[in-house]
Amino acid sequence: MTKIYNWGILAPGNIAGKFVSELKGIDCVRVLAVGSRDFNRAKEFATTFDIARYYGSYEELVADPDIDVVYIASPHAFHAEHTKLCLHHKKAVLCEKAFALNTSEVKGMIEAANLEQVFLMEAMMTPHQPSYQEARKIIESGVLGEIKHLHGWFGFNKSPYDLNGRLYNPLLGGGALLDIGLYPLFDVLWFMGQPLDIFAFADRTLSNIDQSVTVSMQFEGGKSASVFASFLSAVGVGTDILCENGALHLRRSSALNQSLEILLPGEPVKTLCWQGNSCGLKMEALEVIRCLDRNQLESSVMSHQSSLQLINLIDSIKVEAGVLLNI
Repeated sequence: MTKIYNWGILAPGNIAGKFVSELKGIDCVRVLAVGSRDFNRAKEFATTFDIARYYGSYEELVADPDIDVVYIASPHAFHAEHTKLCLHHKKAVLCEKAFALNTSEVKGMIEAANLEQVFLMEAMMTPHQPSYQEARKIIESGVLGEIKHLHGWFGFNKSPYDLNGRLYNPLLGGGALLDIGLYPLFDVLWFMGQPLDIFAFADRTLSNIDQSVTVSMQFEGGKSASVFASFLSAVGVGTDILCENGALHLRRSSALNQSLEILLPGEPVKTLCWQGNSCGLKMEALEVIRCLDRNQLESSVMSHQSSLQLINLIDSIKVEAGVLLNI
């Protein structure tokens, strides 16, 4: 018989709502409870998504003996605290990106997971998606030759912004680099590995929040990468991988609408598309379930080491760009 995993949602909000909507389509998942610091907000979320139990504190949520996994969707600044709370109560954890504010916090989270012998994974969507897995398979096949340059970007513009809101508030881990820049940076690590040299520039507010950031990286063999992330540029999200014998273009308009273009000289452009059940945030949950079914304490797709490499790169870019918050 297939095990049913009971999930708890820590911190209801926009991304939590999207995640729960997709969880509802997985047969072996039951979204059992939601916890918030605001009881009425927890109740409202529970009513919207037909969740049986709702709590007015995170402590009550993690104390529920029937919960197997907790999905953490609080602001970045609280991820380390909330992850350790869940791990201490022996709850497996899927924690939203950014995993935490800095390398020190991420190391502490991983140490806690190892100490408690409980599963922990960062909810980085991209490596679980079929578009990224197909792109990596093509690169590894050698048909395109070596990667020469990667350019990744993520940007939107919803100005004017509330400077006390999550995106611009230093106390909540605000800034384009930590909120959206980590996506193209992950792509750099996923396809090219660790850079040798980094140059970074940030457009900073008076409170030292990076509202736009540009990063250039150099690698062995003359390879390079560039990344752009911004709260002030409505460019969407994408990654172009330029190789010796062609290129790959990764695009998505949402988690549930993704594509991969394959460009080879002299051949028609081949476009692969994924929508609905074949992709999305649910793929993270399916990886958690796969690992728990096998009694694994971490994922091989989004490993603890992958999270450490990503946050370490982000910390290096903060220093280079003069964004010295939360290091």
